[in-house]
Amino acid sequence: MTLENNLKLLKALSEESRYKIIEVLLQGEKCACEIPELIGRTQSNTSMHLTKLSDLGILKSRRDGKMILYSIKDLRVCDVFKALGYPEGKLLKTKCCMENKK
Repeated sequence: MTLENNLKLLKALSEESRYKIIEVLLQGEKCACEIPELIGRTQSNTSMHLTKLSDLGILKSRRDGKMILYSIKDLRVCDVFKALGYPEGKLLKTKCCMENKK
């Protein structure tokens, strides 16, 4: 992990809408159509942030019929939320993604 990549991750998470998106996705994969309501933002605002997070390699998406489903790709996000003391989410119950790299 380079300093530049770490800073990009932290900068991405420092924006409130993106933080809320990650918070929702820690529960597991979600359809793009349901995320705006869950984070209290408009569809266009949410779409912009989903694109940004995807472009940074933090999220991944897949198509299932007409739905686009998003999930967390960069598991360092889980470690950041664990460090912040975030107690909930399916992904947070897994091992730290850095434990396998020791």
